[in-house]
Order: sequence, then C-alpha cells, then structure tokens
Amino acid sequence: MEKRVYVDMNKCIGCRSCAAACAEGHHDQGLLKHGPVEETALIPLHCRHCDNPLCLEVCPEDAIHKTDDGVIVRENQRCIGCKSCVLACPFGVMLPYRTWHISPKCDLCVDRLEEGQEPRCVSTCTTGALIFEELAMVEEKHERVVEGGRYFARFMLER
Repeated sequence: MEKRVYVDMNKCIGCRSCAAACAEGHHDQGLLKHGPVEETALIPLHCRHCDNPLCLEVCPEDAIHKTDDGVIVRENQRCIGCKSCVLACPFGVMLPYRTWHISPKCDLCVDRLEEGQEPRCVSTCTTGALIFEELAMVEEKHERVVEGGRYFARFMLER
C-alpha cells in the first residue's frame, strides 16, 4: 500500500504550519520546501517518492534508499552534502542546507508511518489542504475534481 502527500490548492492558504511541524519533528531540520505557483500561490512542495528516483541513482555515498512501501529515505549519517541529489531532482523539491552539510529530503515522517500515523505536515494542516492517501484513491478524486471544475494538484506525478 503506497501512500503519498497531495495538496488541494483550493484549500491551501500558504500558512506554512506544515513546514513548522516538519522542522519540529526533524530536530529543527525542515525537510519541506515551499514554492510559488504562477506567482499567486505559495504551496508546500513535497518529495514525490518517484518509482525510479534520480536522487538515489546519483548519490555517491548510497545515503538514499527506497523502502518496501516506496518511501525514499536519506540517511543523515551517510550524506556528505555533495548536492548531487539536489541537482538530479527533476521537481526541485530538495534544497541544500547552508550550515549543515547534508541535503534535506522529505521522508514522509517515516517514524510516524511506522506507528500508523500520518506525516506531521498532514496532521498539522489547519485547512485540510494536505491529504495522505493511497495513490489509486487520489487518482479517482483527481478525475472527479477536475470534472467538477476545480483544480486539484497531485504531488505524485507519473514519470
């Protein structure tokens, strides 16, 4: 069962409570980036946990691996901060830290997933804009919402 985080742009108000929860849960190391959409919205940009992740392929230290449920995880202890993964990510969701010599990457709060909980950003989202669901369920919702005239952005895009 592969689940991912998606954003409903009709509900996101750009409050960044998701980023604050992410940083709090990862020892002040925020793994969530925000970015503008057509200069009118600021939305959270989550790692898409690709089927064939380029970040994993280019890491010279094997610091990035894929779990059995499809989550792409970076091991802080092995990361040397070379930024190869940052350059390889086609979606621009990874940014290097200036003071820590590692490249931050969303891990879907794997510690919470192991306990059957949602990622911190989703559980903290005040408007319900962030959704953590199975890939197939979001595909169905995506089709219905687009047909209904509303825009529903998926963060897990097919590559």
